[in-house]
Amino acid sequence: NEPETECEATAYTDGSFNIKNSNFSYGVVMFHNGEKLTFSQSFNEPELATMRNVAGEIAGARRAMEYCVEKGISSLEIRYDYEGVEKWCTGAWKTNKSGTIAYKEYYDSIKEILCVRFTKVKGHSGNKYNDEADALAKEALGI
Repeated sequence: NEPETECEATAYTDGSFNIKNSNFSYGVVMFHNGEKLTFSQSFNEPELATMRNVAGEIAGARRAMEYCVEKGISSLEIRYDYEGVEKWCTGAWKTNKSGTIAYKEYYDSIKEILCVRFTKVKGHSGNKYNDEADALAKEALGI
């Protein structure tokens, strides 16, 4: 069942990191208009990989935002298990790496057309869709 929200779309996001090859990835489980969508992708970008799974966490949140912007969706609730997903966007955490700077710049560029609500969920606690996003991220890395 689709999770309850006041927003037009809901996305569960998670990131992963493969220590063997320094690849990182994201998994996204999104709900919009009664439809469930999933996204995942892995990356091999050495500079961003220094952030390990955090690079994937913010890439997943950004992917969810990009989807909404592309589709003309006006509000999105991002349910995440890593605080930086929200804190870098809101300015509560300082951006000091190229990855976090680019993430905050993207958020700032779209926040007037997409209302984003951030909701922290506990990771690895049996939350069905957070666990699914985590599994998608791992699958993208082949782990």
